[in-house]
Amino acid sequence: MSYRSSSQAFDEFMGSTVWDDMVQEMQIWLDGLHLELENQGGETPDRVLHRIGGNAQAIRVFMKMPEVIRDNIIEDRKEGE
Repeated sequence: MSYRSSSQAFDEFMGSTVWDDMVQEMQIWLDGLHLELENQGGETPDRVLHRIGGNAQAIRVFMKMPEVIRDNIIEDRKEGE
């Protein structure tokens, strides 16, 4: 895959207040999923657990995405040398 951004651009993005705000919002979503689990009264159907677990996994993957892409850019650059 070819990226248009540099690893430095991702470093700057991950250090920005924009990314901090996005991570803060994602943490609120994770906290909401946790509360949803607690409010099931111990009778959580499998499909609800699957949905909540899938949502939590998607949020965590999203939160790691800038780091993963930055690392891919660095690795691609090393392979191109």
